[in-house]
Amino acid sequence: MEAVALGSSDRAGAVAALVAAFWDYSETLHLLPKESRRRHVLPRYLRADCADSLAYRTLLGVVSEGRVIGAAAWLPPEAYPLSLQRQVAQVGYLLPALPWALAVAQEARRGQLANRHQHPQNPHFYLRSIGVVPDWQGRGIGRALMTPVLQQADDRGVGCFLTTAEHKNLAFYERFGFRISSNYCPTPPWPEVWGLWRDPR
Repeated sequence: MEAVALGSSDRAGAVAALVAAFWDYSETLHLLPKESRRRHVLPRYLRADCADSLAYRTLLGVVSEGRVIGAAAWLPPEAYPLSLQRQVAQVGYLLPALPWALAVAQEARRGQLANRHQHPQNPHFYLRSIGVVPDWQGRGIGRALMTPVLQQADDRGVGCFLTTAEHKNLAFYERFGFRISSNYCPTPPWPEVWGLWRDPR
């Protein structure tokens, strides 16, 4: 399996793959326990991630028979932190889902701010979202979505950063040289989150 840079015509497929992967994710369930809300809000949230990465040509995907079966929304060092303009654009993606998202907006914002506080200050590639359609997991697709950007980071001499709220994911990331840099709960009821950092090689 080989990852490719996705274009705007692939965005819907990337979002669908990420929604399938994040449907039962602990942070998703915390913020959107009701499936009716999840159906409306989760795709919009992930669409914003994908659109932002598309602008930097760092939305990667693995495609099989015309279907995106795994996607990763990366940001290069020059794209983080997000400018005010990009933050406003992301809010725009969520506006159609506002009736379903309003109840959790404050909790989501608190979590977002806590996660931003964990970001290293030095330049780095940031993995915003990565996911593989459940039926395709365990076939090397996740590795394919990681490797190209890790190579770019090494070539540029910068690190990589990500967060995960699933303990079972730690071993996967550690195989690529990531190490736990922080461990926290963004808010008291929020699931445990791990920040992971990888030095360039």
